[in-house]
Formats: sequence, structure tokens, C-alpha cells
Amino acid sequence: MTSSASAAVSVPEWMTKEYFVDAIAVKLGKPATDFTITDLDVRRATEAGDNYASILYRVRVSVRLHNTDGTPMDISLIVKALPKLSLTDEMVKLMNLFPKEIAMYTDVLPRLEQLYHQAGRTSVHFGPRCLKHSTEPTDVIVLEDLRERQFTMANRRQGLDMEHTRLVLRRMAQFHAASVVLEDHRGPYGELFREGMFTEKGRAMSEQFQKGQADFFQKIMRCWSEKAQHCASVMQHWGMDLFDSLIRVTRANRKGFNVLNHGDMWCNNILFQYNEDSTVNDILLIDYQLSFWASPAIDLIYFMFTSVNGDFKLSQMNYLVQYYHEHLVDSLKFLGYTGTVPLLKELHSDIISHHLFGYMICFSILPICLMEKTDDASMDLMLDQGAAGESFKLKMYTNPVYVRQMEQLMEYFFDMGVHDLLQIGTQRPARIDCDPSLELPLWLDREFVEHIVDAKFGIAPEDKRTVRSVYTKNAAKKGDSYAAALYSVKVELLWKDAGVEETLSLIVKAPPKGITASYSLDKEVYVRELYLYEHLIPAFEALYRSKGVSVKLGPRYYKPRVGLPVEVIVLEDLTISGYRMANRQDCLDQAHLEVALNHLAQFHAASAVYSESGKTLPAILTASSADRQMAAKTDHMFAPSLDSLFGYMREWDFAGEFVDDLETVAKQIYQLLVDTWTLNPDGFNVLNHGDAWLNNMLFAYNDYDGSVDRMALIDFQFPSWGSPVFDLIHFLFSSARADLKLSKQAYFLRYYQERLVHNLVLLGYGKPLPTLRQLHLDFNDRLTAAIKTVVIDLPYVLVDDTDDASQEAAIVQTEVGQRFQKLLFDNERYKEQLKDLLPYFRSRGLLTPLAANSKRDK
Repeated sequence: MTSSASAAVSVPEWMTKEYFVDAIAVKLGKPATDFTITDLDVRRATEAGDNYASILYRVRVSVRLHNTDGTPMDISLIVKALPKLSLTDEMVKLMNLFPKEIAMYTDVLPRLEQLYHQAGRTSVHFGPRCLKHSTEPTDVIVLEDLRERQFTMANRRQGLDMEHTRLVLRRMAQFHAASVVLEDHRGPYGELFREGMFTEKGRAMSEQFQKGQADFFQKIMRCWSEKAQHCASVMQHWGMDLFDSLIRVTRANRKGFNVLNHGDMWCNNILFQYNEDSTVNDILLIDYQLSFWASPAIDLIYFMFTSVNGDFKLSQMNYLVQYYHEHLVDSLKFLGYTGTVPLLKELHSDIISHHLFGYMICFSILPICLMEKTDDASMDLMLDQGAAGESFKLKMYTNPVYVRQMEQLMEYFFDMGVHDLLQIGTQRPARIDCDPSLELPLWLDREFVEHIVDAKFGIAPEDKRTVRSVYTKNAAKKGDSYAAALYSVKVELLWKDAGVEETLSLIVKAPPKGITASYSLDKEVYVRELYLYEHLIPAFEALYRSKGVSVKLGPRYYKPRVGLPVEVIVLEDLTISGYRMANRQDCLDQAHLEVALNHLAQFHAASAVYSESGKTLPAILTASSADRQMAAKTDHMFAPSLDSLFGYMREWDFAGEFVDDLETVAKQIYQLLVDTWTLNPDGFNVLNHGDAWLNNMLFAYNDYDGSVDRMALIDFQFPSWGSPVFDLIHFLFSSARADLKLSKQAYFLRYYQERLVHNLVLLGYGKPLPTLRQLHLDFNDRLTAAIKTVVIDLPYVLVDDTDDASQEAAIVQTEVGQRFQKLLFDNERYKEQLKDLLPYFRSRGLLTPLAANSKRDK
């Protein structure tokens, strides 16, 4: 075996004569017994910078046929192998590139070509012939060498002229049309082709590089024109919103016209064969690693913005789209397609809808197309965040040819509205400062803040406040908030009429971003919480004011402007008034527990009086706990987390006798709680907070002795009408200190009941007052709810602070997930509490599903 010294090829151990026997047999159409491979010559198949996602070898195989005079013949093959272990390797495996490409070469492409051949167009081909593929010892595809048929690449730096461009568009249209007809004949292409370049599976890797890449682009773009600098300011806080938007944009629209896209449609994946007069005779496509089912706008945009000559890619775009459409329609008709054929107008709309994808291609692929040859070009170097990676990227992004084209393209994309990433109606910079670690939401800009300020103080000249500066940071550290994103916003104001400087502090609450949002099964949380903050809490507080008592049940709500892309709640920042969270891991001592129980009694009493007065609560507050379908989904979601918990629990000596029974109940706990939470219309009912644990409580302290004296509730996402023991069970079993949780349980119930009755009498409640005996009975009947609190919620209370904390990490079995789950469950604080709680559950008869039914006949 030999290798080309000039190409510096390191020949893999598996690349032997024996390995290529199968491929040569297919190439020659002869059995392996008819020939012998005498030698291999291995060379690099492409120049640096021409291929990034795999290693390409050109292997000249010397073959001696047995039934001839023995003269050897040379057969050239292209061997495509998975990269060595690296960032690229991880990316290739994550995106299923090799399984996808093997399926394309061995199944899809032959079938697409067959459609044309059977209809009489035998000259239509879409790629090289696949001669062999294997997965051991690595992923390998062996293809015919198209250079033997005089196929060559065009000059990527010059871009394609109009003749080449039209021929590519015609072949693209033929490919797309055949893919639609094949799908019509045999059904969907399957899961392998559902996603392309941007996938949810790639989120973690994207997050890993996003900040460094974004900082680099900010630095580069601020060296370009004034318009580019403005665009850089608009893009400054895109963060992972860009990734989420690209996933949405590139996903197939079920109501639209979709095709199987090539997915990586740039000039280096297009090979041309020329006639003697230098006219193009044929075209073949290669590198089908990113093919996926979506709008044809994907391939069109990718190709036009990367590979068409810069002198006419914008000026002739309408014509190019028209040319493609004509050949798409022609090919669909030729193949007998009976479905709906897209109109040219519809195709233009589709392209506009996918412009964000084109913009990103101009940042990622176009600089590669226009870059001068360099020996060190590689995907790993592009992703490298060290000095070598930055030096390489500087070569690409300071290339005068690229900068000149990009200036024109940025102007085009800005005029097309691409910089309005979330489609909120503006393409403007945020004009606020934020903590460097914060991924600032794009809607949280100065105009958002100015609207709140105007709503609070008024817009009359004598009341008007001018916003001087805004600073935003995360309002909660990792592990303190799982169901929402919380932002602390500090606004410096000038009251011109009074000549006074002021500070306004706000808490802005929004749905979690990215994959965390997918774990929020309950889609009504915002509606419920908004109703509480906007209507019920002010009404409850008014009840106390009417009796001469000042009670603050929660923070004040400020109405945000309309037209935001997400549901947002804006609240006063209670920390400015001295409120703060208690220490989560230590849980609450008796003084804090008493203040919290007194506050719950005030909230519950006000809700009971409000309801008795004839006010009707919306159904979302009275029916949510009876949703069995939601309960089953929630049990399913938490199943992996509980598997992890019980895996650890089986290793604990003290837990062995309880594990099986506890697991039986815990694995169906949310479905069981539908019975536990059943409303008793004849009993005493209140509006429960629904998630009353210490992280949803802010405490304030006396200045003179530091003792706790008041509290406010936050996070009203899960309120529901029912017995007050719902809140009491969840609060005491999640938040009471271990030495108080069981030993003082009866005392705490009495303490709460006395204050509940006091507030009911104060507010003029007209029905029979709830007795302490009734409260104990109800507490016992619904005590199965304590199991849910202990196995689902208590671990989050006691876990150590960690950057791994997230709803996703508590459920998924990734490296981060397993690390966080060990902290959650194999936790000394948690184990110490379970030593008391497991025998308690057994002695109270809770370790059976039958105990969950609070309405069993007595």
C-alpha cells in the first residue's frame, strides 16, 4: 500500500485490500473469485476547505482479472469516513449524518432516478453510485470516483455564472419533484429525515458555542459599516432565541408544499461534467448528509446565497426562483403528480418566511465559499474557541470579498425584516444594560420598560418620568426557579417636573426558554397566575382594607404592553422593601412557619369570603385538579426521575422495606391525586396557592431585633379551589425543618385553624366556621398528597446549589442529568428526612393506592 506524501495522508488500519473486495466486485459486476487486488494508493480526495464534515480519501485500487492476460487495471474510489474523535465527530453522530447519507445513496436516490428512467428520461441522475458502506470499525461509505467521468467542482470563490446556476436549479427542481412523487407513492420518509441542520438534539452543543461565536461576530461586525454596526446591536441579545427560531423556521409546514431537501446545497457539493466546447453536459450532487423533509425554500435559499456569483445573486433572484419553479412544475407533471402544485407566488412567500435561515447561511457557509485556500481549514477549527480558531475565523470574516457581499446582503435582509427575530414588530437594539451571563429576552427592551413606567406614574407633564438607564439580571439563581424565567430590572428615572431622581425595581416573569419549556405540560399557568395578580389579590387585599386592616398578600402587578411574543407578568420587586427568601436547604424554623401559616390563613379566608359574596371564580381555578389526562402525562414525565430515585433508595439500608410499596404509589401519584383532590362541595373550601413551599414565599424582618414578622406569596401558577389542607400538606412536608415536620404537626394545624377562624370572622364570613377537628379529618383523608411532595418536591428543597439544576436535568438520563439526580436524591439531608417520613407513611396507611381516595365510604 502506498499513500501520497504530498497530501500527508495517514492511512487507517482498516483500509486494507480485503476491505475493498466487495466494492470492486460491485463496480465490476463480477464475483470476488474473478479478480485479485494487488495494490492500494491512498490520497487525500479534496483540498483543505472543500470538505468539513468527513474525511475523504481517493483510493486507486490496482486489480488483476483472472481471465485476462494478467495486465492490472486501476479503479479509483472515493472513500468517505467518519472524522476522528473531535467536535466534528460528536456533531456528525448527533445529527445522524452517516445513517442519513447511507439511506440516501442506497435507497432514496436509486428510487428517485428510477422514477425518471421508467418515464423515459434516462439521463437524469442525482449522485454517484454507492459501492459499499459499513459501520465497523467506523462509519464508511465507498463511492465511485466521479473524476473518472471528468466531473469537477466549480470555483467556489468566483461563484456560479448564470449558465451553471440555471442548470443547478433545473436539477434541483427534478430532485425535489421526484422526492414528492416518491413520498406520495410510498409514504413519509421517516424519522431519519424529519430534521436537518438545526435539531433539538443539537441544543446542548449549540449552547456550548453560542456565547463565544456571538461575541466574535459582534467584534467583527463592529468593524464593518454603520449599517452593520446597527445590525450587530440588534443581534446582540439573540442568544439561543436564534437557535429556537431556526428550528421553527426549518421545520416542515404540514399545510405547505414540502420536498426532500438536499440540505447542504452549496457549490462544493455540485459536480459538473463538460463537453469538448466547455458547455456543461451533466450535473451530479454529492454529500447527502443533511437531507430532510421541508420547504424547497431551504435548498433554494442555501444555494442562491452561497454559490451564485455575487454580482447577480440579489438582482436576479426573482428570475432564478421563477426558473426553478417552471422546472419544478414541469417535472411534477412529467412524473404524473396529482397533488397540489405550488404557485410561484406561494414559493416566493415561502422564501420570505425562510429568510432567517438564509441569513444564517450567509454567516456560516458563505465565508467558507469565498475564503482563499488554506491548509488548516477544518470544522473543528471553525468551532474552536481558542486563539487558533479565532485566527482562522478572522481570515474568513475579514476577507474583503466576503465583507463586500455581506454588506449588501445585510441591507437586503434588514429590509426584509429578518432582524425582527421573534416577529414582535421592531428591528431595534435593546438599549438596556444587562449582566453578561444573562440571555436577555428580545422583547425586554427600553420601550418595554418605558411602557411600565408610564403606566405606573402617568404621562401628564407633571407626572412624566424619563428613563435614564435600565439594568437587568437574573432574579433567581439556579435551583430557585424551575417553572419560569425571572428577570430583575432596575430602572433609573428622572422626574423632571420635581427635579428628583428615582429608582424603580421590577421583577419580570416569562415562560422558560428552549427545551425547558417543553417540560411545562400545563399550558394554563400564565392565565391562572395573571388572574390572581390582576384581579384576585387586589380584591382580597381590599376586603381587609374595608375592615381597617392592611395586608399584603403578594407583589403589585404592572400590566405590560400588548403584542409581546410570550406571556409576561411584571411585578414590583419586593426585595426593595426588605423581603427575601429563607435558606432553602435549612428549611423553616418555627417562627417562619408560624408567619407563613398566618399568611396562608389570611389568603384562604379572603378567598372563602370573596366566593361567599357571590363572586364566581373562572373554571381554570376550579377544575384543573380533575384532569386525569394531564395527570397521566405528568406521571409519565416524572417516571425517569422516579426510576433514578428508587434506584438510589434500594441501596439505603433503612429504606428497603418501604421501597416497593412507595414506588407503586409514587409511579401513579398524579393520577391517584385526582381522587385525593376531589372537591367536597359540602366541606370548607378555599382558593389554594397550589405550590406553597418556601421558595414561593418572601419574608420580611423587624429592624430592631431581626425577627421575622411578615411574608408575601409569589408564583401563583397552580391555584385551585378545594380544601385548605392541599396547601397545608404541601407546605409542611416540603418546607418545615426536619425536627418540626412531624413532631409539631398537630400544633401547626391548630395554629393555622385559629388564625383562619380569626380572619373569617374579621371579614364577615357567613357560613359555619371550619373546626379544628374537621381540619384534622380532612388532613388525614387527603394525606396521600404528602407522598407527592416528598418524592417529587422535597429533593429540590434540599439539593445543594449547582449550575446543573434544571427541570430537564432532573428527568433526562444524560451526563448532566445523572449528575444532578445524584445531588437530588443521594443527598444526606434528604435521606435523614426519609428515615422519619417512610415509617410515618407506613404507620398512616399511605403506602397503598387505595389510600388516595378521599371519598371512600366510611
